[in-house]
Amino acid sequence: MQKEIVYFELNNWMPNDCYPNAEPFKTWTSYDHFNFDNEDWIKENKLVVVRTIVDMSANWCITATKEWVIKNCPELLTKYTKFLRYPDEDGEPPYGRFDSPFYEYTDENIGFYFIDDEDY
Repeated sequence: MQKEIVYFELNNWMPNDCYPNAEPFKTWTSYDHFNFDNEDWIKENKLVVVRTIVDMSANWCITATKEWVIKNCPELLTKYTKFLRYPDEDGEPPYGRFDSPFYEYTDENIGFYFIDDEDY
């Protein structure tokens, strides 16, 4: 059975505009934690994270299973849907609002990827 996949994008610049001004998002994107830069945490949570820099902020395109989202941040699917991104008409992973790519959810892709702005 194929897993349902959720794509969401967070940026640590402006609360409410770039990330939900609520937990756990505030902790995940805080300079004290930067969870989406922590490869051990990412692998433990079986996420695919693409990180880019936008001006002076960190931008993360996160590919996760719906099961993970429901367990860890269910309001993303109801209250904070503006941070969701959707596959294209062919089912290919989307691009974020700053043209950052999302990577497909596969066992091989689980992990952290930093992309320099010159690479996309």
